[in-house]
Amino acid sequence: MSLIGILIVFYFCYSQFKAERPRRFRYLLLPLYALLMFVTTFKLNATNLLLAAVIILLGIAIGTFQGRFAQLSLENVQGQTKVSIRGGWPFLLGWGLILGIQILLSIFLAHHQMDTAELSQEVLHSALEELLPFRRIYAFDWWILWALSGSSSLAYTGMLAYRSSDFRQAIRRRSHRKADKNSKKRDA
Repeated sequence: MSLIGILIVFYFCYSQFKAERPRRFRYLLLPLYALLMFVTTFKLNATNLLLAAVIILLGIAIGTFQGRFAQLSLENVQGQTKVSIRGGWPFLLGWGLILGIQILLSIFLAHHQMDTAELSQEVLHSALEELLPFRRIYAFDWWILWALSGSSSLAYTGMLAYRSSDFRQAIRRRSHRKADKNSKKRDA
């Protein structure tokens, strides 16, 4: 991996310890897109059905773990509650598990041989997909990876939504704009 790649991975790890505002694109639309891609690329047969069930359960377990231990913080700014999320070590652990599962599935199911250069590229691509979520749209086309990505992301979002009604409101459509307009009307 190049120096730039190493810096990107370190920046991704560092960014998990900073609070970020939830965005509907990252927390709702991308997981739904991943599940849609899973459904459209899935080839129905008994083996795939069993494998999909196991992978989806793994994804749900990892996403729930990440969401359960993510730190939610609420801040009152001009009468409006702002939500921030910090993934921290639990998010990084879940990310590492998902990356490891993806690599193992590629090796064992797709019979793909990986050398260290390709492994480091996979780590870099995974970190970039987390930092730049729009990269996932063009990422991979193997239904197994879509199932793992979609189920873990949706479980993570679901756990955060279960834990905080303010998070639910933050990812709803136009909730920020409506709240901003209401606070401007009160200030006037």
